[in-house]
Amino acid sequence: MSDGDSYFEIVPITTGTHDASGGSVVPMDDYPKYEIAEGVIFCPVFADNMSLNFVTFPANSGFPPHTHPEEQISIVREGEIEITIGDTVTMARPGDVIIFPPDVPHAGRTFDALCRLIDIFSPPRRGMLDLLATANPIRSADADRWWKAEG
Repeated sequence: MSDGDSYFEIVPITTGTHDASGGSVVPMDDYPKYEIAEGVIFCPVFADNMSLNFVTFPANSGFPPHTHPEEQISIVREGEIEITIGDTVTMARPGDVIIFPPDVPHAGRTFDALCRLIDIFSPPRRGMLDLLATANPIRSADADRWWKAEG
């Protein structure tokens, strides 16, 4: 890999079924995973007009207050997470859908158990590409730089 190349440019997803239109069916486990902070695993998927991220937060972890220009919807798959959106704090549990408006501060934290979410962004969360471009799969990335760049 040369300087300036991103992980996504040099390692395309080749498993699954791909159509010339850009459509595909790929097993979720075939997408690369990144540990962006201790135990916090991101598994991002990018399309032209949206992106999603399968996220695992370990017990007693979370994400710091930040903003981003993309609209975000999260779905809790497992566990619980305390979510702060603006001045509102609430617990989110499996099956709950969370809407994060663009440019509104939000944060989250787990307690005694891990939490798994699906995050969906529109337009795609391009700031995540910047974070992951220099990260190694399942290795810590410069997450502090990423949070501060957008928040």
